[in-house]
Amino acid sequence: GYTPDVVVVKKGQPVRLNFLREETASCSEVVQLPDFERSAQLPTGETVPIEFIPQVTGDFDFTCQMGMFRGKLIVED
Repeated sequence: GYTPDVVVVKKGQPVRLNFLREETASCSEVVQLPDFERSAQLPTGETVPIEFIPQVTGDFDFTCQMGMFRGKLIVED
């Protein structure tokens, strides 16, 4: 899964999430943040940043393309 699997950020502030894939399971090739219209290919051993500015508060999931690896982004005021 993702480590950390819960990330807390502030509404209206730029966010940069760095993903480093350390294994080779095909499920982990892509990370998706559908509520922020972001996704990225994750080559093994490379750090891949995803940047955005959250405009609403709440809890939002990020997952692999199969939904097996899951994490949560909490956006606070």
